[in-house]
Amino acid sequence: MSPTPYRMNVLIVDDMPTNIKILGETLRKEYDISFARSGSKALEMVDDHCPDLILLDIMMPGIDGYEVLRRIKKSPDHAHIPVIFISARDDEKDETFGLELGAVDYITKPFRPAVVKARVRTHMELKMHRDRLNSLVHDRTRQLIHSDRLATLGTLSAAIAHEVKNPLHYVVGNAEMIMDDILGGNMVSIQQRAVNIVKGAQRINALTDRLKGYSKKRGKSNIETPLRDIIDDALEMLRYRLLKCGVEISTAGVDKELTVFCDPHQISQVFVNLINNSTEVLTDGTGVIVIRAGKTEESAWVTLSDNGPGIPTDKIDTIFEPFFTEKADDKGTGLGLFITRHILSRHGREIHLTRSDASGSEFTFTLPLK
Repeated sequence: MSPTPYRMNVLIVDDMPTNIKILGETLRKEYDISFARSGSKALEMVDDHCPDLILLDIMMPGIDGYEVLRRIKKSPDHAHIPVIFISARDDEKDETFGLELGAVDYITKPFRPAVVKARVRTHMELKMHRDRLNSLVHDRTRQLIHSDRLATLGTLSAAIAHEVKNPLHYVVGNAEMIMDDILGGNMVSIQQRAVNIVKGAQRINALTDRLKGYSKKRGKSNIETPLRDIIDDALEMLRYRLLKCGVEISTAGVDKELTVFCDPHQISQVFVNLINNSTEVLTDGTGVIVIRAGKTEESAWVTLSDNGPGIPTDKIDTIFEPFFTEKADDKGTGLGLFITRHILSRHGREIHLTRSDASGSEFTFTLPLK
């Protein structure tokens, strides 16, 4: 059995019952209808169940239609709702003012039902197309985030292999020595070497868990986390790369007690992307990346700076665009800063390039405290 088609909802806001009745009868066959006879009631209904479109009278007692629209547009959850003014005011200035406030259309009274029906159908179709496009963009962006995560994972595979080799050699070496101790009957040495094997295996297990966690696709999961733990996770993933590049990382300017409310997995990726970008230009063995953080009453702030050559002036306006890169094809996707900005946007935050000159570059962003 096929699912029942979704019927879009129209909220009619008018203090005159006759107008509500006529509009309701005009649209009821195609849409679910709800109505409010005052601006304050309309705002309550918008909060309770977000309509797909609003037919809004201007002249009402109390909160008029203009103010209702202003409040709707101020709400991030409701600003996208198309609003059509229906008013007895037929002056061009009134219509222009209503459209400038954000209304998608303006119908004058006495209205003709056929015109109302056609205008509503047009804006409903436009809304459906916008919603479908926004959904596609959202889904595609999530795919890009995961793809970039996996691309970064590929560049880090050598680091994980390098990390695993040391504890693996440690485990094998202790196992070989246990075989000798068995022949010699040295039980004390056998016990100690068995402990060493367990430690080495635990280290390998921790590394593989981190690798799995880095590649796993996750939903948004904000928790209170020490910022230093997030930074340390990113640095752990980049340890081999940093050693190979000879880049020094300073986190002394990050208070160990500072906690942030975020998805630690995604914010770790922010640091990985920013540090990776810096290491690309710090190739002479004297590179330094400095991470500082603090907090205001509302947010934690973070700066990440390096002593590289800076970003060329003509590139500054494009560095956050998707697929922008000056690296060779096998060195990067051009998505790092774009995805960094998107991750922070999902946390309600922004990132800015706050300095770029011959002494290096600095990025600044904020994170929620709670």
